[in-house]
Parts: sequence; C-alpha cells; structure tokens
Amino acid sequence: MITVGLWGSVRFWRSASAVLATLSLALLVAVIIARDPPAFSSEPVIAVIRDRKQRPIWAIRLARAAHQIAADSLRVEPPPADHVYQLWLLAPDSAKPHQLGLLPQSGRKPIAVSPENARLLSGAGELVVSLEPTGGSPQPAASGPTVFRATLERSD
Repeated sequence: MITVGLWGSVRFWRSASAVLATLSLALLVAVIIARDPPAFSSEPVIAVIRDRKQRPIWAIRLARAAHQIAADSLRVEPPPADHVYQLWLLAPDSAKPHQLGLLPQSGRKPIAVSPENARLLSGAGELVVSLEPTGGSPQPAASGPTVFRATLERSD
C-alpha cells in the first residue's frame, strides 16, 4: 500500500485552493477600496449655502462616482456654544430628509454619502443646514431649527 501523505492529499489541496481564492478576493476588494480620494477642485459645485445677507458660507461639491461630497468653508460662521451645523438633503421624491453630515468651520471636509444620496444630489432638491447639539442630531431627522438653505444646481 502506498502512503499518499500531506502533499498528495486531495483534501489538503482543496483546502489550500479555497484559502488562496479567499485571500485573492480579499486583496482585490482592498485594491478597489483603496483608490485615491477624488480631486474635489475639479468636481462641480452643486450648491452654495448662503446666510441671510446672501454671503456664501459653504460650497458643496459632488464626486458622484466616489460617493463623496466636499463641504468647503468659504467664510467662518461659528455656531452657538455646544452646537454644530448639520447638512441635510431634501429631495422632491422623498418624504424624509437625508442626513449628509456635519459641516466644517474652516477648510474642506470630505463627507461619504450613500450611492442613493449621490444620485439624489445630482438632481433637483434642496440642501438645508440645521443647528444641532454637538455630535449632530440624535434623531434620523433634524432636531434643531433650519438656519440656512440652498437649492441644488443640476450636475448631470
């Protein structure tokens, strides 16, 4: 009788193949996810949020393929103590607002959005900014008052 051993075992090779296939798939996913962030300066401005005197505060840019927006602070508009500004999307075909993220006080802040929100942001709608407690709204909708608004500019 011939002893097959570990190297001649079909079971060993099947297991090794499964492990190598899983590692290859994980590496492929890591390469896809680890792409460079979008160059937001070349992306279209989809909305400019202005104060009551029509002075611009934030410019919102959309990198639709990357499912990200960038909020560029154009002028410092400090919120009251223990509060932040939170950005929401009001789409005409949606009954509820879509939470997008907290706005920066200065500089540029990239914000990841869902593929659905990225699609909605390239259509008709409105962005609203609410005044929320530190950390953002504790609810799925705005808990504080709306303080700024902007109409989406079509970016098709």
